[in-house]
Amino acid sequence: MSVIVRLATEIDASGWLELVVGCVGREYPARQVYDRAWVKRQLTPRTGQETWIAEVDGRVQASISFLTPTDAGNPVGNLGRFLHRPESYANGSAQALLHRVTQLSVERHQMLVTRVPVNDKTQQILLEGLDYVCVGYQPFKHTLPTRQGILFYVHPASQVLVTRLPLSESLPQISTMAAVVLDKLKISNLLTIRDGATGYPLHTELKFSDGTLEEFESWRSQLETAKPVVEVSTGYNRGFGLMRVLTDAPVRAVLGRRDSQTLAGLAYIYDEHDRCVRICDAFASDGLSTGSLFQQIVKQAQEQLNVAYVEVDILMTAPRLMKCAEQLGFVPVAYLPAFYSQDGHFTDIVKMVKLNLAYAPDPIDLTPHAGIIVNIINQYFEDPKMGGVTLNMLRQLKTFDGLGEGDLRKIARLFARKLYHSGEQIFQKGDPGEAMFIVLRGQVDMRDEHSKIISSVHAGEIFGELSVLSNASRAATAVASQSSILLVAQRQAFNDLIQQEPLLGLPIYRNLALDLTNKLRVSNPAAAAMKL
Repeated sequence: MSVIVRLATEIDASGWLELVVGCVGREYPARQVYDRAWVKRQLTPRTGQETWIAEVDGRVQASISFLTPTDAGNPVGNLGRFLHRPESYANGSAQALLHRVTQLSVERHQMLVTRVPVNDKTQQILLEGLDYVCVGYQPFKHTLPTRQGILFYVHPASQVLVTRLPLSESLPQISTMAAVVLDKLKISNLLTIRDGATGYPLHTELKFSDGTLEEFESWRSQLETAKPVVEVSTGYNRGFGLMRVLTDAPVRAVLGRRDSQTLAGLAYIYDEHDRCVRICDAFASDGLSTGSLFQQIVKQAQEQLNVAYVEVDILMTAPRLMKCAEQLGFVPVAYLPAFYSQDGHFTDIVKMVKLNLAYAPDPIDLTPHAGIIVNIINQYFEDPKMGGVTLNMLRQLKTFDGLGEGDLRKIARLFARKLYHSGEQIFQKGDPGEAMFIVLRGQVDMRDEHSKIISSVHAGEIFGELSVLSNASRAATAVASQSSILLVAQRQAFNDLIQQEPLLGLPIYRNLALDLTNKLRVSNPAAAAMKL
């Protein structure tokens, strides 16, 4: 039994169709994959995708395609439509096929990226044996027929991985993932910088309207003299679903205007197969409007399209956009080294996702390396049972006004639930401020040294935050007046987060200052008259 690996042609349509049915069944949402005429076009290199097949005794055992990018200068070979029979691992055809296409990429001096179902450990082992590196994990990415998490694997090309830009300390989630990926690629001596990156403002005076790709490109071309900064990677394949099937669905756009002048635009694809929005380009002539554009598309994706997620590939040279996306609730799910090229210079890309589905990680059998990546990314997604409640609480508290969704998530992770029985003391007057509390259920009374009730804190209210943030001792004794469930965040954990991201603390301290000013005005009429 010998394995033959060769370039597919239109005469392989019947064998490829049989392979499709054997791998994805007969209910794949893109019905084109079952159309013989479409398959013939796809297997013809000049009209479709470059597709390679592995045969055993004349039967197609496995198939893989180089997906055509929208940008001819894209430095990455995108492997997709990897179909393989269960026996292809045992008879060696899957390995022979992957070995051949990997060899081709080396000859072409091209990096490769491919996607692997998170529950397919055999394929993970196969890829890692061919020196592929796991660089990311995206929950719920593809529907086949239910939603599947997908691992991203990269085969490096050493000539484009020589230099690195420093990693921003303002983006610790991305830096953590990048460090693991680059270490696996044997790229050391990583530098980090404290650049104080802040996100774009989310609220501007822009007026939004829907547009076409032609309008988007027309306005962008008129602004070329202003040389808007490239922040979004645009050169990937734009097919839909796991099989990356190109459709007639148009690229849509959102345009931002101020005083009748178009200043910014964002282009995106609505993938009806995976029910997602993929942001594929953006520009802003004023250097400020990108944040409000992203906020608008997130709103439209949720309210009008009811998508499962929104995704975008952001250049590492755009820390403000990454910070802005983080504030809107996007999470980094993949670090893609040297995936963007312009004028011979290579830049890393971060894939970020705004997930609109509740996600609870399940135990999965993974290779050790894939497991490290999955565990890192799982930490970035909130626990829907605990995190969702905490987030809703934080959104309603004035202490955290002005924080974006991403910053609120970071703070929400600091809180843990704790039950206090009726009459149980939470802290005593004079104690150091070691924690802040939010009443999830029940009531807490604040008492003076004579046990007289000064005030009461009810569900949805915060207390103890001033002592934590100012490092002062407790001004009163806190006692649960009934059985109460509290959300508790330790001062040390909060301080560690603020030290990592100092700008996150600015709105919190501002809100506390405003709150104290208001309390002074209420309690001190003389101060109020002076408009303190």
